[in-house]
Amino acid sequence: MKILVVDDSEAFRKVMIELLVRVGFHDITEAKDYDEGMQVFRKEKPDISFVDMILPGKSGVELTKSMLSVNHATKIIAMSSIINKKMIREALEAGAKDFLLKPTNEIALNAVLTMWSD
Repeated sequence: MKILVVDDSEAFRKVMIELLVRVGFHDITEAKDYDEGMQVFRKEKPDISFVDMILPGKSGVELTKSMLSVNHATKIIAMSSIINKKMIREALEAGAKDFLLKPTNEIALNAVLTMWSD
């Protein structure tokens, strides 16, 4: 399974990739913002994308909509370090399958991956 992690924090991307590897995933790419996220998404065609909702420039909600317009079958997991009910609702309405609070841990990440893996 291919996974994409989109977050403007390089440190968080590294932690997330380490967690993903620890729970058994190895085909992982990363991006720092909307533009790079869309570029990598189109090229790599990930099965699951973890998208930070607060990105520089265009938001994670906008990125979610754009990714789904390219591939409506992709699974997007919204992420944020802030619990904001409005933002979570917008992400889910845009098509995100789930929400993951940052920083995350192996247990929460594995639960989300188990739920949304094919």
